[in-house]
Amino acid sequence: MRKRTSPETNQELITVFKNFKQSNILVAGDLILDQYVWGKVERISPEAPVPVVTVNRKENRLGGAGNVAANLAALECPVTLAGICADDQAGLDFQALCRQKNIPITIESLPNRHTSCKARIIAQHQQLMRIDEETVETVDKKSIDILLRKIAAADQFDAVIISDYAKGLVSEYFIHAILDLFHDKPVMIDPKGFDYLKYRGATAIKPNFREFCAAVRHPELTTDNIEAPARRLVEELDLKGLVVTLGEQGVFILDDNGNCRIVPTQAKEVFDVSGAGDTFIAVFTAALLISQNWQIAAEAANLVSGIAVSKLGTTTVSISEITSFCQINI
Repeated sequence: MRKRTSPETNQELITVFKNFKQSNILVAGDLILDQYVWGKVERISPEAPVPVVTVNRKENRLGGAGNVAANLAALECPVTLAGICADDQAGLDFQALCRQKNIPITIESLPNRHTSCKARIIAQHQQLMRIDEETVETVDKKSIDILLRKIAAADQFDAVIISDYAKGLVSEYFIHAILDLFHDKPVMIDPKGFDYLKYRGATAIKPNFREFCAAVRHPELTTDNIEAPARRLVEELDLKGLVVTLGEQGVFILDDNGNCRIVPTQAKEVFDVSGAGDTFIAVFTAALLISQNWQIAAEAANLVSGIAVSKLGTTTVSISEITSFCQINI
């Protein structure tokens, strides 16, 4: 289905995607290895009332902050990924994937931890089970400081995305150290949990609507009355703006000039929303750097996220897929 935009917006989006190569973005946060086990089910186990999956293939993908970086790399935007891995097979596999995708990495490898790994068992295009192995205790300040020194040594970035998956790295200490390092650059945060005070001073945060309602302690909110609590949250956290993804309804933005709007999204068949937030914040940040326009950035991010959710699992979108979807030449 063709994305309907005005000729003016279309041209602005073309300009954005053409210039992704001009930005250099640091993605810092929780690293997750996404594993997929694909197979088929033809019988129920005689040992227990559970399906027997005959495995056809296995695949590893970058998850968490890794998926944000992979989305930028797929769109030909220069990106560096920073985070913590454990000294285990999942950590080695994660770093190997980064090398395969030509994503430079700044990683501190720690013993006595498990790299976050989510293994999904899929049959007949349905996820049957997910198995998680991970360590989520807060990373100690000494290890964070070592990682920060590595990041500081490579400071050539135009913007930073912090991807918080509550796996131990993205503490208040880490966030404010990044804000101090990049005090003159945009720092966008994909938040997790309910206590948003640790994100104080960022350029913007990007919760989804459910997360936003929980964070402002108003689960009864609708998109019709989102503006007032959004403005209070921006003031309380000393943000430049706020982005709230609304699923099929699009995205709410409160920009750095205090203007609010909902940018609608084109209806599209949704196959899997895994990683859609990663895709959105990756594209939104890169597009905002180029356009300096929050609405155009949201249009671009909506467009790419709409393509991403039509595919299974954490995945990325290429420039060629965008050109095909929009019927435009980039």
